[in-house]
Parts: sequence; structure tokens; C-alpha cells
Amino acid sequence: SSGINAEYGDLSHMRSSGPGGQHVNRRNTKALIRVKITGATWISERTKNSISESGLLDKPGSLSISSQGSRHQSENTQDCLVKLQKLLDKHSYVPPEPSQEELDERERQLKLRKERWKQIERTKKYYRNRDFDM
Repeated sequence: SSGINAEYGDLSHMRSSGPGGQHVNRRNTKALIRVKITGATWISERTKNSISESGLLDKPGSLSISSQGSRHQSENTQDCLVKLQKLLDKHSYVPPEPSQEELDERERQLKLRKERWKQIERTKKYYRNRDFDM
């Protein structure tokens, strides 16, 4: 079960497209959840900004998630909620601070790259003023 409830957005059902014959022509199985992200008090500002910057919102600041993979309305609704939860999890992730060992390793790698660059530049200068007889 998902941690997101359908009460946080507008849930609607409509006819699915694609194969399925008479069933998809008669039943409203496609689920669509529209969540007003910019006005949601239950989403952190950091997560809202991340979602906004990703370009997933429409003009009024709403996020639309749909599902029509199943023949059953309830499964498609649940799938929409799972998609919403995954999207919120993805955009609310904060990577951990690097440890001192990781910082030391980055510093060491930086010094190595700098030293290699200096050696290349020294070699260029050395051969730049040499007279080659062929």
C-alpha cells in the first residue's frame, strides 16, 4: 500500500485507449490523479522546488499522473498512487554528507590530476624550444 492518499489530489477515471475490445470501450478503467503541488502543505519546499525545476508541472502548478495498464480501475488507481510516491521519494532525496575519508580521497585525486597536468605542460615547454634536425 502506498503512503499517499487519493484525498491529496483530484482522482478521476476515464475510458482507456488501446486494445481490449468491448471492455475498454464500456468501462472507465484509466485512472488520472492531479495534484496541486504548489499549494500542497504536506510536501516540503525543497521537494516542490525540485519537482518544479524538473518541468513536470503544468501552468497552474499541478502534476498529472495516469495509469491504464490494467483492466481494473482499482489497480490503475493504486498504480497512480505508487507512481506519485516514487516521484516524491525521488525528488525529496538528500544525499548524505561525505565522510572525512571521502573528502581526503577527493583532495588526493585532485592533487594527482594537478601534478599530471603540470608534467604534461613541462613536457610541452621542453619540446617547444628544441631544434629537431631530420
